[in-house]
Amino acid sequence: MNAVLLAPLLYALTWAFNRSYFPTQTKVETGVATASEAQWLHKFLARMNEPELPGFTKDVNAEVYRMIILPTWGNSILVRVEEHRTIYSLSAIRLDGQAGFELGKLVEAKNFELNPEDSKALDQLIHNVSFFQLPTDDGVLGHDGDEWIIEGVSQGKYHVVVRWCADSYDPEKRKLTAFLALCKFLLDKSTLSGGPTFFRKSN
Repeated sequence: MNAVLLAPLLYALTWAFNRSYFPTQTKVETGVATASEAQWLHKFLARMNEPELPGFTKDVNAEVYRMIILPTWGNSILVRVEEHRTIYSLSAIRLDGQAGFELGKLVEAKNFELNPEDSKALDQLIHNVSFFQLPTDDGVLGHDGDEWIIEGVSQGKYHVVVRWCADSYDPEKRKLTAFLALCKFLLDKSTLSGGPTFFRKSN
């Protein structure tokens, strides 16, 4: 699956944005995403008509987080939240097809505001995950499975975290409890009909 080649996307070195959704380094080194890998993700986000999050760093008041899940055999899904004072707006998108092999077409799109209680809960989950202190990758890679990506912008800083098979491959050992709690909340609140089985609400 091409998505596996994305991780790790970046370390704190010199970035060259080049109108890409994801910053890439000016030279290829071991453990650093190449321009072609970032471009692969760019295609999904462009198909979803998503904004470029690194551009939000120009506004020091911007607070934006975006979760992308790309399974080899399943629909690609995206949930983006943006804080407006104390309330978060939520945008959710699903493409059909198998993300490991094709982009697919838009089949679900939702936009709404979270209520104050859910906004407060989301704020706490973001705090719990210590997002900007997480390493971009944890060194766990595979040939198939789901690619979990969360981008964030806060106080003029951009960061991205990539985890392969976050819900199914040693999540406790990899210390992904808080990461998965945030992902589960975003997917549950999005009410998207697709997504990993682990996250589907029980009836």
